Parts: sequence; C-alpha cells; structure tokens
Amino acid sequence: MNDPFEQFDLPVAFEVDRPQLDERFRRLQAELHPDRFVRQGDQARRMAASVAADVNEAYAILADDYRRAVHLLERTGVDFDPERDTSQNIEFIAAQIEWRERLEEAAAARDSEALEVAGGELEQARAAARAKVAQALKDPEAPAEDAKDRVLELRFFDRLLDEMKRTRRNLAAAE
Repeated sequence: MNDPFEQFDLPVAFEVDRPQLDERFRRLQAELHPDRFVRQGDQARRMAASVAADVNEAYAILADDYRRAVHLLERTGVDFDPERDTSQNIEFIAAQIEWRERLEEAAAARDSEALEVAGGELEQARAAARAKVAQALKDPEAPAEDAKDRVLELRFFDRLLDEMKRTRRNLAAAE
C-alpha cells in the first residue's frame, strides 16, 4: 500500500482537511469504479479493485484520529503494537480505572441520566486527549514515547466511548 498522505496528496500531519480528504476520496472512488473497467477485461478490473481497496484503506487511516496518529508514529520508526501497548502514565492508568468504575456503576444501576452525564464528560476528555495527541505529534522535540502514550490515551477514550454507546443502546432496548 502506498502512503495514505501521498495517495490523497495531503500534507503529512495529524490535522487533516476533512472536506478536502472526503472530496479526494469521492474523486478516487469515481475514477476506480468497476463500471469504468467493464470493457477492459478481467485483469484491468482486478487491478482497479486492488487499487480501490488500497484507497479505501488509506481513507480509513486518514479519516480516523487514532489510526492516523499510529500511522504518523510508525512513519517515524516508532513500533506500535495495538494489542500489547498500554499507557505508562500512572496517573492516566488510575483515571482509566475511575472512568470504567463510573460507567459500570451507572450501567449496573440502569441510570440513563448518569450515563448521559458521564458521556458528556467523556467526550470532553476525549477532545482534550485528541488535542494532546495533535500537540505531541506536531512537536519535533517531543520524545516519541510521550507521543505514543498520548495516542494510547486517545485509543482508551475511543474504546470507552464505543462501550458506553453500546451500553446506552442496551439500556434503551431493555426499557
């Protein structure tokens, strides 16, 4: 796969121009649509499908804060194992425990209001974590491990927000 930033002709940076990314994605999809290759034979269709898959993957990376941040770290030679890497920040690990306990208590009590309040605060915490990632990736003097820790924190908030949304749906379905 080519570099996602190169595929979309975007500057290599954490912050991306989302409208520009979306417009270029639509343009590339139109250029690679299978209907355009009907008369060119199976090989041309397979190649177009392969390139389209690469474009879809590149878009998925650039459109997602966490995946884009991981890609940027990997471009600089930082090893990243999403299954094994965890934040080394003790204060953040304690905060993770508090967040989880709070959401588990609200879910166990079937307290939709508490979940909504926690959800709003979680969104704010995620936005703050995203800003820290952007700053860490922008600062060439920042140690790579610090940037990696910020990215792992963002991943935590993304996962917890997904978990909270599932919990909300489950509570709503049970009512």
